[in-house]
Amino acid sequence: MVNVNIILTIFIVLLLASVVISFKKEKKCHDSKITAMKEDNESKIVSMKLIVPLRIQAYERLLLYIERIQFPVLVKRVFHPAISRNDFQFSLLQNVQDEFEHNLAQRLYVSESTWQLVVLAKEEVLQNMNAVFNDNPNADVSMIAQKLASFENPMVENAVASIKQEFNSL
Repeated sequence: MVNVNIILTIFIVLLLASVVISFKKEKKCHDSKITAMKEDNESKIVSMKLIVPLRIQAYERLLLYIERIQFPVLVKRVFHPAISRNDFQFSLLQNVQDEFEHNLAQRLYVSESTWQLVVLAKEEVLQNMNAVFNDNPNADVSMIAQKLASFENPMVENAVASIKQEFNSL
């Protein structure tokens, strides 16, 4: 009978020891998961502190680009009375393209759909510009400048709306 009590006591002690060890392992695993979650959250916070200002700057730069390629602004910047028709057309096209290339990196910070609207706005401006020149082969530079300045580009407005919507969803 004594042997059974000793064996039973040893069994109970071993059982309790295994429960305690198992509990400590679970607690350690749980603690490491919490630590990993905290580190991940801290990493996300740091990332957001770095990325959000860059995204805001991208929205600002793309809006500025869109503003700069709108015909009234573009014509005012490029036109001068002594410019030839070919030089005027080339300067307008070059201005739109240079501005676009200057802002290519902003693509990293905006959605693909917003970026595509910016590209479509640029393409629409270039197409409309060439159309005005081609449709008015005998018009002087002043007349072309007036026609361009009064031209509307719906894709430009769509791009502006998309940029603003994306910015407001930050």
